[in-house]
Amino acid sequence: MVQNSLVNYIREQIRAGYDTKSIKKYLLKYNYTESQINEAIQAAYPPSEVKHTLHLSKTTVALTISIIFTIIIASGIFIYMTSRGPSQLLDVRINIITQSIESGDPLSFTAEISNLGKTNRYDVTLMYEIYDLGNNLITFKEETIALETKAASSVTINLGEQFPGNYRLKTKATYKKGTAEASSSFKITRKTSAQQPDEPITQRPITQEPVTPITPEQCPSNCDDNDQCTTDHCSESTNYECKHDIVLQCCGNKICESDENYETCLADCSAPEEANIFKGKPIWEKIDMISDIAKTNKEQALQYCKAIPQTGYKYDCFAAIAAASDDIDICLNIEDDSYRDSCYKDAAKETRDSDSCSKIVKDSKRDQCYMAFVTKEDYTVCDKLINKYLKQSCESLKKLSEVEIPEHVVIT
Repeated sequence: MVQNSLVNYIREQIRAGYDTKSIKKYLLKYNYTESQINEAIQAAYPPSEVKHTLHLSKTTVALTISIIFTIIIASGIFIYMTSRGPSQLLDVRINIITQSIESGDPLSFTAEISNLGKTNRYDVTLMYEIYDLGNNLITFKEETIALETKAASSVTINLGEQFPGNYRLKTKATYKKGTAEASSSFKITRKTSAQQPDEPITQRPITQEPVTPITPEQCPSNCDDNDQCTTDHCSESTNYECKHDIVLQCCGNKICESDENYETCLADCSAPEEANIFKGKPIWEKIDMISDIAKTNKEQALQYCKAIPQTGYKYDCFAAIAAASDDIDICLNIEDDSYRDSCYKDAAKETRDSDSCSKIVKDSKRDQCYMAFVTKEDYTVCDKLINKYLKQSCESLKKLSEVEIPEHVVIT
């Protein structure tokens, strides 16, 4: 008997652009038999009928006309631009020197830009922006450089004291013909507690009259207890004894505190044990099950996702929870920009909230998100589209929706 979950998975992978050969090779690794896979692939490709009767709504007819029109225009422009070649075209890359820095330390990185166009020399303005995971701008820095073929710039940005966590560096290169962007993530950790210096010991002054010699009390030469979660000090106020004050919110103090979990501090917080219900299940079935759990217990589902060791699957799991729980903020758990954009796009579709598309970083993917609403006859997003051809298509569909077209067209 064909497994419905396996059939659904194959259909999803086909829609994502994978061929059946790659899907089959992948499934064989997870102990599916060749016959099971072949049956599921056949079920995912139902035999077509010789003759079809299609009932097309006026929206579908309008969308088809607009898409054909857009393809013709875009193809002509592509051929023209390919033969002509742009005079200015940029590629920008950033490389963070240290992916993890302590709070208060500056961030150092290099920005590389390459001239892929025909113009020999032109000025480029580089804007460097630092955001937290809430997409709040922390600080920025700007510079202008003259570009011929390739240029690199070493940059240091002072961040000040920031809360420990993950942050994003976004670099935007602006030039006469347009813009180019790149981004990368980094982490800020707690500042290592510095040992307080011992207070100086002043000996009693020697008077002219003979006095009994006094040996001054003093602190030990070293009070370090080799515990990063204590502040070690000694002074007259401690009666010249070493004291070790516990540092709160510190990884390593054997307390799983409110802002810690097993990912950020495994020394204090133990990882959740995998539930028996997942044992023996392939990863995609496990993610589907976690998605179902999220509908009633979002926090538990999040713990299951965080326990997935493979980063890519973990991000897919977060995206599934965001869609299942109608909580787009779950996407903030994803550090990679591309995965997080996909999470926002899927969640926007499930929650039917086009405003969620605005959180997407990459312009082309943000446009894809808005176009999903256009196909549902929501033309309020037309002005938000960046690609001018998609915007024209949206406006055309809006006008066509106001034209009287027979409710159904039958094609035999």
